[in-house]
Amino acid sequence: MPTAHVNEMGIVFRKFNSFEQPTPWWNALLDELKAHHVPGLQQTGKRMSVDAGAPGGGFRGIVYFTPNTVSLDEAITILKKHGVEVYDVRGKDE
Repeated sequence: MPTAHVNEMGIVFRKFNSFEQPTPWWNALLDELKAHHVPGLQQTGKRMSVDAGAPGGGFRGIVYFTPNTVSLDEAITILKKHGVEVYDVRGKDE
C-alpha cells in the first residue's frame, strides 16, 4: 500500500506501483478526493502528477489541493479509509 504525505499544498503518494493499486482503485480514490486536472502542473487531462524516477525507487504521485478538492482533514480521512498510511506534515518542509 502506498504512503501519503499530506500538507497544505496537497498529497504526495510514495511507494506505490500499478500492480498493487490498479487504475480502478486510483480512480475511486481520486473521485472521492474530488481531484481534478490542474493546468500547468499535470499532464493534460490527468488528475495526478506521477514521477517514475522517485528517490528511493518506485513511483511518486502528487495531487494538488484547490478550492474544488476536499479539505486537508477530509483528505486524511479518505486516504485512511482506502488503506493508505498517512503522514500529516503540515507546516513542515518536505
